[in-house]
Amino acid sequence: MRFSENVWNKNKELYLKIQNMPFNKELMEGKLDKQKFAYYIEQDALYLKYYSKVLAIISSKIDNTNNAITFLRSSINSYIVEEEVVHKYFREIFNFENTNKITTANIGYTSFLINTSHTEPVEAAAAAILPCFWIYNEIGKYIKEHAEIENNPYVKWIETYADEEFSKSTENMIKLVDNLYDNASNNTKEKMIIAFDKAFVWEYRFWNDAYNLDDFYNV
Repeated sequence: MRFSENVWNKNKELYLKIQNMPFNKELMEGKLDKQKFAYYIEQDALYLKYYSKVLAIISSKIDNTNNAITFLRSSINSYIVEEEVVHKYFREIFNFENTNKITTANIGYTSFLINTSHTEPVEAAAAAILPCFWIYNEIGKYIKEHAEIENNPYVKWIETYADEEFSKSTENMIKLVDNLYDNASNNTKEKMIIAFDKAFVWEYRFWNDAYNLDDFYNV
C-alpha cells in the first residue's frame, strides 16, 4: 500500500467530519454567514504568508531536480489559486475588511509547518503540507457535486478547488510525496506519517476556528 493510500485511509473518518462540518455544509448550501467566510479568508491570507515560506524551505532541501521541479510547479500553482483567484475575488466582491485577529488554530498550524520544515527531514515537511492540497481538492469536488450552485455566493470558491488544474497539482503532489516515502528510511517514513496526521487535524481545526470566529487573544 502506498503512503498516500495508507494515510488517507487512516484519516478518512476525520475527512468525513470536515466534509460535514457546519462551515462546508453551509457553504455548499450558499447559506454560510458572510462574516464567517470573510474571517476564514482573512485567516487563510495570514496562513499563506507562512505557507509560502515553508514551500521555499522545502524546495531548497529537495535533492532530486525532477522532484524539486514537480514540487515547485504544484505548490506555486496552489499558491496562485488561493492568493490571486480566491482571495482577490472575494475581497473585491464582498468588500471585506480585516479584523486584524488571528485564530488559535492558525497560530498552531503555521507554527507546526515552520517547525517541521526547519527541524524534520524534508520528506516529513512535504508530507505535512500534503493535506492542505488534498483536503481542499476533495472538499471542492464534493461540494461542487452536491452544491446549490444557482445563486450561491461562494460558487467561485467551489469551482476553484474543484478545478481540473488544481486537481492535477494535487495529484502531482501526492505522487511526489509517495516517491519520497518509497525512498526514505524507516525512521523518516514514520515521521512522514506523523506529520501528515498532525496536519490533517490542523486542517479541521483551522476551519472550525474560522467558523466560530475564534480569537487567540480573547481568552
